[in-house]
Amino acid sequence: MSRSVFFLAASTLALAACQPAEEAAGTLEAETPPIAEETVEVDVATVAAEDESSESAETHDHDGEDHDHEDHEGEPADEHSDDADHDHDEHDHDEHDHGEEDHDHAGGEAHVHGVSDLAASLDGSTLSISVEGALANFDLDESIRTLDDISAYTDGTVQVIGGDCTRDSAGASIRPIGDHGNLMIDLTYTCSAAASIEAIEVTGFQSFAGFEEVNAVFLTDAGQTAETLTESDTRLDLN
Repeated sequence: MSRSVFFLAASTLALAACQPAEEAAGTLEAETPPIAEETVEVDVATVAAEDESSESAETHDHDGEDHDHEDHEGEPADEHSDDADHDHDEHDHDEHDHGEEDHDHAGGEAHVHGVSDLAASLDGSTLSISVEGALANFDLDESIRTLDDISAYTDGTVQVIGGDCTRDSAGASIRPIGDHGNLMIDLTYTCSAAASIEAIEVTGFQSFAGFEEVNAVFLTDAGQTAETLTESDTRLDLN
């Protein structure tokens, strides 16, 4: 073998020795260890108990919320009840005041010292006369409630002029008005000549110092006659 061939072979071998190894030999891949599959055993009773405990806690919280809501709703109801009681108290107070006003008003209309009312009516041959006034008008104490003798009032208050009338009945009573009182006189007559009745004379102006004014009215089927009588004009004329 010639030296040139030897050197060529040696160069070839040296070059081959200097070359990198094959890719399969040069690339190393890390092996991943296999994952061991473990079986986890779950205690069914424990899980069920935990679930029931969780549901109980949620139910308790929900009931608590409902309870708070009911309490909250109850507060306006209490306020409304207080307002209703307050309104009810005011309402009762207003009714009491109104009753007192009615009493004062009624007393002012029906009980005026010095002023009396006379009403007369004719029905066929029957003449009826009623007189009402404060006890003071008849010179009586306002605190009395009974009369021992009524003749002074039934005889001394009115007189019928004309008509040929005979008195059939006479009565007198006291109507209390608070601490005061009115005297009520009722008289009935039978008049044989009723059409000829001339007038009703109020003799109370002469009989009692308390008489100052009488509001008189006379009613018949034909109409009515009304007049305010005083000490200077004591007669209600009918014809």
